[in-house]
Amino acid sequence: MTRKHVLLGIFAHPDDESFGPGGTLARYAAEGDDVHVVIATDGIAGSVDKNNPIAGHESLAQVRSTELSRAAVALGVTSVWSLPYRDSGMLGSADNNHPDALIQQPLSHMVDELIEYMERLRPQVVVTHDPYGGYGHPDHIRCCEATTAAFFMARERAAQMATGEWRGPQKLYYTAFPKWLIRFFVHTMPFLGKDPTSFGRNGDINLKEISQWETPVHARIYTGDYQEAKLRASMAHASQYSGGPSWAESIPGPIRRRVMDYDQFTRVFPVSNQHMEHNLFAGVV
Repeated sequence: MTRKHVLLGIFAHPDDESFGPGGTLARYAAEGDDVHVVIATDGIAGSVDKNNPIAGHESLAQVRSTELSRAAVALGVTSVWSLPYRDSGMLGSADNNHPDALIQQPLSHMVDELIEYMERLRPQVVVTHDPYGGYGHPDHIRCCEATTAAFFMARERAAQMATGEWRGPQKLYYTAFPKWLIRFFVHTMPFLGKDPTSFGRNGDINLKEISQWETPVHARIYTGDYQEAKLRASMAHASQYSGGPSWAESIPGPIRRRVMDYDQFTRVFPVSNQHMEHNLFAGVV
């Protein structure tokens, strides 16, 4: 009898599960698979719009925890777990040096914790950030490092134990984003009077640099039917949500649907044979 499919997403901050591959998580949850999410930090270093009514809240971490719970309901995931680390903030910020920041902790601590979650939840598929941190965020990079190490160590431990039906996680994916689209904006933003090296709410995202990071795409998952769930989950993160990507409105409809209606991933293990996948559980036994 085939065991139920289990997907484990491991992300750095509350909202990464929604703003990132939220459509994929919602799709597999709706299809009856077990979808678990682990969030590594409290998100306390996230910026808040000064007009947001919670901007002066005593603890942004508490607010973001509540938002995460609401987002999980919107996505329909099976469970959400949080690790005890502090948001490290963007590269070069003072938050990097906080003693409780994720990047200040020994990598081995997070690896050990993730192995425990993998052995408890027994996923066949694990998804996390890419090695470049999406937009260079130190916590995303650390999350990728720890998840990758934990994935292979969990496989090795399961093989040595050789008990039960679980033989360790079978597939590992990194999230990916079409770089051709980013390069398009890098070239067009100056004509609109905008600086592609100073993108985002705080102007701390360098699209020109990101466009040079190579993230091959081996899996393209259709999520068009789950965009409403993803939007509800994204809006649940009210402290971080700013109405969605305004740049998307400038893209012609057919191209926008081609981008927004699909989540893309790099298959790390097994090594891809360059055949495009349309199901993260393809080949899972």
